[in-house]
Amino acid sequence: MAPVRVLSVCTHNRTRSVLIGALLTHHLDEAGADGGVRAVGFGEPGLPATSGTTRFLASRGVDVRHHRSQRITGDDVALADLILTAERMHVVEIAGRWHGAFDKTMTLPELVQRCEDAPHAAEVGFPAWLDAMAINRPHQLDYLDADIDEIADPTGQSPAVWRACVDQIDDLTTRLAKMLA
Repeated sequence: MAPVRVLSVCTHNRTRSVLIGALLTHHLDEAGADGGVRAVGFGEPGLPATSGTTRFLASRGVDVRHHRSQRITGDDVALADLILTAERMHVVEIAGRWHGAFDKTMTLPELVQRCEDAPHAAEVGFPAWLDAMAINRPHQLDYLDADIDEIADPTGQSPAVWRACVDQIDDLTTRLAKMLA
């Protein structure tokens, strides 16, 4: 299977998209899967990852000290095979800006829930696998009102909230990496 190009997106590209991108990269490497993950956001470019992001990833052996926020572009969307977001609103915003992006854009929890009973992407090929993930998915006009899990922003929250967020993303990216390997 050809390497899968993943785009992880959150609001500012300083916390959740960095966590998703770094942990998914780590787990894809562990699984021996080819692929690249780029983290972007809608906010100001050039800012470092939040201290919590850097600290919690370091505790898991992942170094993002040199990360600087990047603003999402049309080229990012066009080049991505899969776009993972933290929130439903991110999915809607991407779909609203870039025609045709909805079908390859999901919240990370949504995608992992959808792929639990599906064959591995390598077994059916990535395009067919992604098509299977879209079956019975809410239409993009109904997406904000749909019951789809999200990843809450831990920025400014207690260490317990941070741990829960990082544990959630670590679990989801581990499971997704196995599906993509």
